[in-house]
Amino acid sequence: MDHLLSLSQAARMVGVRRKTLQGLIQDGRLKVFEGEIRMSELMKEFPEADADRSGMLDKMRRNQDAALFKFLPDSVPDREQIAGEIHRLRLELAEARGEITAYRQLTAELKGRLYEMQEQCDKRQGVMLGALITWLVQRMNQRR
Repeated sequence: MDHLLSLSQAARMVGVRRKTLQGLIQDGRLKVFEGEIRMSELMKEFPEADADRSGMLDKMRRNQDAALFKFLPDSVPDREQIAGEIHRLRLELAEARGEITAYRQLTAELKGRLYEMQEQCDKRQGVMLGALITWLVQRMNQRR
């Protein structure tokens, strides 16, 4: 597998400055792929380079192994784990539904109290409370 290296990683690996690699790229002597350098391209230009010098290969191998481990069949949860997660999610859903019901009751009570206040206000205050009630009702309808 041909590894992609950032400019900094490639410079460290071959023991040159990034600016040197940038010059080789601009001259067309070193090709890049989506802003990164293929190790095979780097080795063509720097055949004497030691890929292990900066620990790059070890790091890449560790990253590949870690990624591979995530997809091994052993990492698939068993029935008990799945059942436990489903149970936990059901409890969480029931709690969330209870909270939604409580908030709906609270907003309905708030709307009723605002109507009561509107009846006891002068005209100017009543208009302002009416606008607030209208806004509240619209927002409540949008959430359903």
